[in-house]
Amino acid sequence: MTGNGYGEARTLVTPSNWAVFQRQMSAIRKIIQRQLFQKDDERIQAIVNVNKLDGKKKKNQTLLCLAVTIEHPIAVRLYFVKGEKDDTFKKKDRFNLREVREIDGINPKKPSPEFHMTIGDRQYVILAGSAEEKDDFIRELYKLSCQYLPVQMPDFCNFSLPQLEAEASIIPIELPEHDIAMASDYQPVSAKEDADFRKLIERANLTIGDAHAFAEMLTEQLQSLDGANINSMMDSENSVNQLLSSIDAALTGVESVEKELDNCDDILAFVRNSIELIEEKDSLSVVERKNKARLNEEIISFVNSLQEVTDAHIETLKQANFSNPESVQRCTDAARAVAHFWHGRFAKPMLQMKAYQDRNDELAAIDVFVDRLMSHLSALFSNLNDLSLDHEWHELCIPKQSQRFRALSPLSDLINWLKTNRPKACNLVLQKYIDSTNLLYKRLFDNFFDTLISKVPKAMGTEKKSKTSDSANTSLRSDNQSFMSTSSEIDTEVLPQLIETVLAELSAVIDAEQKFVVRFFHINSELLAQFDTTSTGSGDSSSLGGRSMEKHMNEQVRHVMGNLFDSLNIHLDSFCRAVCRHNPSNVLLLFVIMSKKVLLPQDPSSYFSITFGSLVVLIKRQFDAFIQMECGQYSEVRIVKKTRIGTLPSIARFAGFVRRAETIFENAERRTDLEKAYFNLCRAVCDGIQKAAANPYSKSPSSVVKFENYHELYLTLSELKISCLDQQRKDAKALKEEHIDAYVKEFMGRPLKEIQTFFDNVNNFIEMRGIRPEEISYQQQFSRMELKKVISQHPGKEVKKGLEQLYKKIEKNLVANSSLLQVVWRDMQEQFIKQIAEYNKLILTCYPGIKIELEVSTDNVLQFFSEIAQQH
Repeated sequence: MTGNGYGEARTLVTPSNWAVFQRQMSAIRKIIQRQLFQKDDERIQAIVNVNKLDGKKKKNQTLLCLAVTIEHPIAVRLYFVKGEKDDTFKKKDRFNLREVREIDGINPKKPSPEFHMTIGDRQYVILAGSAEEKDDFIRELYKLSCQYLPVQMPDFCNFSLPQLEAEASIIPIELPEHDIAMASDYQPVSAKEDADFRKLIERANLTIGDAHAFAEMLTEQLQSLDGANINSMMDSENSVNQLLSSIDAALTGVESVEKELDNCDDILAFVRNSIELIEEKDSLSVVERKNKARLNEEIISFVNSLQEVTDAHIETLKQANFSNPESVQRCTDAARAVAHFWHGRFAKPMLQMKAYQDRNDELAAIDVFVDRLMSHLSALFSNLNDLSLDHEWHELCIPKQSQRFRALSPLSDLINWLKTNRPKACNLVLQKYIDSTNLLYKRLFDNFFDTLISKVPKAMGTEKKSKTSDSANTSLRSDNQSFMSTSSEIDTEVLPQLIETVLAELSAVIDAEQKFVVRFFHINSELLAQFDTTSTGSGDSSSLGGRSMEKHMNEQVRHVMGNLFDSLNIHLDSFCRAVCRHNPSNVLLLFVIMSKKVLLPQDPSSYFSITFGSLVVLIKRQFDAFIQMECGQYSEVRIVKKTRIGTLPSIARFAGFVRRAETIFENAERRTDLEKAYFNLCRAVCDGIQKAAANPYSKSPSSVVKFENYHELYLTLSELKISCLDQQRKDAKALKEEHIDAYVKEFMGRPLKEIQTFFDNVNNFIEMRGIRPEEISYQQQFSRMELKKVISQHPGKEVKKGLEQLYKKIEKNLVANSSLLQVVWRDMQEQFIKQIAEYNKLILTCYPGIKIELEVSTDNVLQFFSEIAQQH
């Protein structure tokens, strides 16, 4: 045992160690009383050591204590007290005596330390330290139950009740020494008792030290009172005898009254039993009447359901005339009666009844009725479609189908009956309607779009007339500009009208057809019924469930409408191609028009929204194809013979495209695709410049082709001021300057060719041989004489003549009247002056101390360049 110093009390107690065990428990009881109960004004009446609780051996010592409160009102409680490791105890569970329902002693004939205690709804299985300890605890519990709970006493099972009652009533005269000590511990003088005692002493004019005298005084008073009581009893002996005689007479009267009351009770019991029997019979009669009424209602309903389908209804279905509206209405009523007979409340219970089966056999005419109805609908669909094609309408209108809808509407209720009772037949009717109506709309769309496409070239017929041809030198540029600019005003006016016509006609036809199909074929009716039933049963309809149902309904409608209008996408694609075929740039206008309409609110439940989306996708594909075609034309450069390229026409075409696009996209909200197209086209122009520069048929130097075209592209982008192309504009300027520098470096060495060759060899010799620059003059091929000889070959006249030839070469390489001529010439001047400065520096470094200089100075070069520029 671990946990405290009193663990040995938990072992089972034998008769040989009972006295030792009692002393241990007495010590534990004192400690628990002092630690736990005295501060709560409670006194332990009994205590039992718990070895096992609910079949589980407790690791720490556990005690079951029975305690009462000291002050009124008296309360009796049960505690489970648990021993802690530091030799202290702790209250674990507390129960009031009134919560104890049953105490089971297991076996009254055999001593056992085990007993069961039911507190509330739980039963505790307790194994005490010994049978004697258990009996002492149960005896004290029984005594307190009799004293404080005489009415709600717990049930004491498997105990000897007479022995318990006898032991509970015995008041011990002598107590063992340890019990006296316990009594003194457990019955301390309360504050109230102490105050009362002091008041009594004060009345006798005594102090606490005169307690002995006070006791003697009380003894004398008690003796005097006893004597007075004895004298009074002896004096009143006769009165007592008389009183006893009166009491005996009263008891005799009471007995007679009790007999009369018993007779009255018997009579009242008989009356009560009779009344209860009458009430029971009355309640049974009420139930019987209700059952009879309900049975009568059920029989009447059953008979009515059998008689719901009359012979007249069957005859109506046999003689059905679907061309007569009145006959159609009678057939509808008869079909509803049959449906109610099949699916009513008594349909399933009556399946095994002979009357129901006989009546059901008489309804074999329904199959004939369904076949006739399907044949009539098939013929009606075909006839109405032919009638719609025979009507004459405006050439830019799609014939409306209101007359066909009105002719079919009276049969809608029969279609609903078919859907409920013959779903396969209803699906066949729907498929026949889809097939016939699909052919109808295919023909109508053929006529409408053929007429519409034929109007496109007429509306844009002025395109060719607006083209003009100037001189041969500017024909290519003017053609490119006219390609992007002609008929733009006409297209801007005509194309929106055509698009509006297409959308308005398609919207009217598709919406009308969708409303009719949903109403006539009762599409989604079963979903709506199911949704209403679910909402009613659950008490509310969640928005999530509503959205799910709406999505499913839209999918069914779109499936039907998609089959009806499956040819529409082909016609829309043909229309877009026709518009773009006459003028490819029209796709920009189409794209802007549809982009604006996309932002307008659309009805998601309408199939027209899908058609509209298909048209947007087709136009977007045409737009991408047009941009790809333009990129191909910009990047493709075809030169079939030797020629000077000059400025490529793709730059002017790109500028025309941007101007037209900016006009069309003015105030447009979706510019992302346009800006992406600008980027791709600009990159295609740059690719074309690179290909033209590398073309073997080009007479112009590669660097000239590049810087001339990049310069033109830079000017074009600067003029257009497109923010998304700002980086491309900067790149074009940088590429122009890069290729001008490359061109200048390539042609700069020619005016002083021998001097340049001489000094290049000097630098190479110094680098390869590791000779110091001032020693280079000692080499024969680089001597002073050789240097003077090379310098003498380039007098001022020769230098100026070489520069004039260089100017003419540059002028020949560049485009006529090119603004870059002076730019290139100025760069040549700066490069030439830089070369002369480098030559003079090399002379001073490699030939120190000699006065050898070039025959032309920096001032001479500036004068030569200025005179040549002025002459040309």
